[in-house]
Amino acid sequence: MTPSAHEQTTSGYQRRLPTLFLIWIALSAISPHPDLFKAWFHLALGLPVLFFFSMGRLRIDTGDQLLRLCAGFLLYVTASSLIVSQADGGQHLHAVRWSFETSLLIMVLFAALPALLPRPLFLGRFILGSVALGGLSALLIFGVFNGFSGRLYGIGALYQPIEGVSVLIMYLCIGAFLFWHQRLTLTGKDIALLLLALLITCACTLLSGSRGPTLALALAVAYCFVVSAIAYRHWKILSLAIACLVLALAGVLWLYGIEEFIQFMAERGTSYRLLLWTAHLEHPPESLLFGHGAATDLEQTAAGLKIYSESGLGTAQPHNLFLGTFVQTGLIGLGTLMALLGLVLSGIYQANTSRIAKLYLLGIFGTVIMLVTTNTYTLIISVKTMWLYTWLPLILVWLWCRQTHPRDES
Repeated sequence: MTPSAHEQTTSGYQRRLPTLFLIWIALSAISPHPDLFKAWFHLALGLPVLFFFSMGRLRIDTGDQLLRLCAGFLLYVTASSLIVSQADGGQHLHAVRWSFETSLLIMVLFAALPALLPRPLFLGRFILGSVALGGLSALLIFGVFNGFSGRLYGIGALYQPIEGVSVLIMYLCIGAFLFWHQRLTLTGKDIALLLLALLITCACTLLSGSRGPTLALALAVAYCFVVSAIAYRHWKILSLAIACLVLALAGVLWLYGIEEFIQFMAERGTSYRLLLWTAHLEHPPESLLFGHGAATDLEQTAAGLKIYSESGLGTAQPHNLFLGTFVQTGLIGLGTLMALLGLVLSGIYQANTSRIAKLYLLGIFGTVIMLVTTNTYTLIISVKTMWLYTWLPLILVWLWCRQTHPRDES
């Protein structure tokens, strides 16, 4: 039978979906405006995936455990907020929209990544290339327009210092793992790209003045060095990587001076993190089970009012995923989040892959946890940079673990 025009269109979109997804990744690093990154997601990915899936023309494994748990999490957050929150209609619509957009992201990841993961070398090159281009553009902007003064930021989805370097760090971790998986087929250019991405990410992270991402990057790199040294003893590669780290640090210290750089990193104090965390813990939601509700304006809660009175801050976001999830969705929401993370950990443990591969996958997972401990406060939100260092690595690790990769044993 000759396929219908509609089937041909759907089949064509399924084939093009990985390419459209990679364009979105590239736009996250080098698009001239963050709205382009957001518009591309909706017009080229989210809405078409929803349309074709609802017509039964797009292949997504709806029986996947993680997918079902994510769906349950989204439904709970939306329903509990409508019941618990005393917010007005506009705020409820915002909360519903955030859940809807997050559901689109999850569908896109489950639809696009399975076609890309069987090509780890290509995907690794693309992601590390995006790191290099995004980081270089940020350094260029920082030097030309800011005279290496203040905090570094990039373009596209990297427009905010903390968020931007968090994405670069996560892309570096993913790209490095994909290259490690294909280590027997890497060329000299691949090694150079990896070292360049490492050098640029370290420089951008230091120049951003963001202590949380800096610590996360330092611990992630140290973890990989320890695993690599014990497992393979590739001293030449490790020496080159250490040289890149030293070069990045030396360059930053040359720009600022040692004392000036220490002062630059310390002048923001704790960035009100301790005040935010303490206020929310001292003034928890009335409903410990259900929280304030995702639609509630946290600035109007008892904790938010205390934060404003003591610091004048215009935001009461907890800047901690676990505390933020508890505040908004209560113990039930926090328990669901922990179940989601636990399922990914279980996937790593049960994966049909080598022990060393599992250690590296655990490193990606640990980097996510480090980044969300001092930054984002929720996984359910509209198109944000945060998606790229939370949902993307978690679902990528999960899908990778559900595939068979015999080359790990080489």
